[in-house]
Amino acid sequence: IDPLPIKKDMIKKNYLSREEQNIWEKIKEKEYIDNELLNQIFPEMTPNKRNILLHNLYKKNYLQKAQKDCYYNQKKIKDFYTLALKIHPGYIALHSALRQYNLLDYEDFTIIVATKNFRKEINLESTQYTIKYIALGKEFFGFKKKDNIYFSTLEKTIYDCFLKFNQIGINNLIKALRTANLDWTTLKEIYMKSNNAALYQRTGYILEMLKQEIKIPKEFLLFLQTKVKTPIKLSTSKTKTTYNKKWKVQDNLGVQKIVSGG
Repeated sequence: IDPLPIKKDMIKKNYLSREEQNIWEKIKEKEYIDNELLNQIFPEMTPNKRNILLHNLYKKNYLQKAQKDCYYNQKKIKDFYTLALKIHPGYIALHSALRQYNLLDYEDFTIIVATKNFRKEINLESTQYTIKYIALGKEFFGFKKKDNIYFSTLEKTIYDCFLKFNQIGINNLIKALRTANLDWTTLKEIYMKSNNAALYQRTGYILEMLKQEIKIPKEFLLFLQTKVKTPIKLSTSKTKTTYNKKWKVQDNLGVQKIVSGG
């Protein structure tokens, strides 16, 4: 039995009962534990009893609690994506998905999970990780299963990055666009599901700045341009803007300077 370091006056509190010790011996090598797992190991035990014993192991610092009836072993956990999707179903998105496509060269300790309508931010105690659940509503589509984990497809990842523009970071997005091997027909099909004019405008504005570096079909840019409506700002920042008449974009992020490496 190997709980977290404890003070001498906590020894009694962390002492395991025989039932707790029996469970701990069976699960101590597991990364994450829930009622379903315990049911497989101890089918004769009632759900209420399993919940009580798991809660006791959490109180005695053998486990950490991620969500109701979902715990993790802070000494063993490595697969944070699976844990995130166990807490609530969805798909790995935005910069977390970019990393899976080798389009982000650093590890971000905030894992983004796209859901239909669930929003929450969970700090995983005793780790560096935070899980952030974002609700996409009707935009919740375009994902696939890889190694038992759901990720957005490459094209849907890029779409989501433009959709949740302020959450991804303009530098990360531009770097990803320069490297990604996109299927432009598939990307267009995804955009056709949306009537979000601002989404079309910022996508077209940024892509046009990159057209000398990456091969963007002219037809795709023309398609985006048909949706241009009223002027938009790239962000809520109150910094100085540069106006682009073609896309009706008030650039207050200095995208042109970023693209040119300035």
